[in-house]
Amino acid sequence: MRLPFIRFVGVDQMPIWPLLECKSNLSVLLDHYRLRLRDQLPVILRPLLPDDRERIIEAFRRLSPESTYFRFWTSFRGANPTFIDRLCAEDQGQHASWIIVIENNDDVPGVGGGSFWRSGENADTAEVSFTVADEFQGQGAGTILLAAIWEHAHAIGIRQFVGHVLDENHVMLTWWSSLGATHVRHPHGGWELTLMLDEALLPDTSAANSLRRRLAFLRAASSDG
Repeated sequence: MRLPFIRFVGVDQMPIWPLLECKSNLSVLLDHYRLRLRDQLPVILRPLLPDDRERIIEAFRRLSPESTYFRFWTSFRGANPTFIDRLCAEDQGQHASWIIVIENNDDVPGVGGGSFWRSGENADTAEVSFTVADEFQGQGAGTILLAAIWEHAHAIGIRQFVGHVLDENHVMLTWWSSLGATHVRHPHGGWELTLMLDEALLPDTSAANSLRRRLAFLRAASSDG
């Protein structure tokens, strides 16, 4: 499945290994993981850091017009500096971002990233956003990122993800439906999707089973680490 740039995510089946022995202050996750995408490209999954600001600016600058539109709902290229600052800010209780970067290659700013922001009205709810670089779509990066922020968010009491998808983003709407997400139509266009962070509610689909495998491996790798 080809994954466009969106406010949501992709699919994968590759194994994942801990890179570092030390754990973050979030006990359910390690600081880094080493893994391979479907095409066997070696990459690293890790939290986004404040020092990644320039990396993120460049990554958004490289987005295609279609990917920019699906991600930001605008054709304007690049990201607002205020948004970049918010994305890179460290706030374990309210916001977190995880990114995938190519191992030993700083020429490419990144494969993709996923973030969540806890709702100010409902503490068990978080809005999510995902971006996967055009050249890495269809390689399973989306599911890796979803599994990482799922585990992170669930550990701090978040129980459902909410996101917003444009009408034109048929791939993403189909993908989230295959995960069992509910859809509510926005009055002025687009959809609000809600995904419960409960594996028992995931349906028996290829996409959901890929997510289950990722979640299981993250937990096993973190336990071994």
